[in-house]
Amino acid sequence: MAFKKITDEERAGKGNVGQPDTPGLTTAEMQAVMDELANLAIDGHNSLVDSLNDSKAATNMGAEVPEGITALGNVQSILNAMVLNLSLNTANRHTHANKTALDSITQLALDDYNRLSILLTSILSLETAITDNDAALPTSGAVVDYVTNFDMKNKVLAAAYPVGSVYSTTGTSPTTLFGGTWTLLDTDASGVKRYERTA
Repeated sequence: MAFKKITDEERAGKGNVGQPDTPGLTTAEMQAVMDELANLAIDGHNSLVDSLNDSKAATNMGAEVPEGITALGNVQSILNAMVLNLSLNTANRHTHANKTALDSITQLALDDYNRLSILLTSILSLETAITDNDAALPTSGAVVDYVTNFDMKNKVLAAAYPVGSVYSTTGTSPTTLFGGTWTLLDTDASGVKRYERTA
């Protein structure tokens, strides 16, 4: 399963871009419009997780098993094969003018491998929920559940305009713009309307 980008064509026509100031949509329809890009991102994330978990993930990233070494198509197996290959070749290195440069490159590769091994060693489990456990990775389903239940829109609304806030406008009402419950307080002579958030 190859890695795939979310394209401009897939994003085209989704989300709130291009909607009129007063969309004329029901709450459910507006929620669906606001969720289009987020859902596209979630689908893209899940596709990436599936690709990374695939047994050929390393091959999809362009990693190849060194010639003469047997390894599976996953990242850890190919990394192990590369280190083994380096180890087998250490005793047979030639002495030539650029040996120092080659040794330096080899050491960098080994250092990178060791850092990756340390990172993977600290991961002890996969969890079906997002927690504060640094030794666990959440599954893709856990990430989807977290994003779905996070309710970003209402959290932003509560932070920006808590209950009791007053919003002035000559255009679209804050109920349409932000959601929540707003009560019209008054309208001045220039047409500016003041709304108070009541819920």
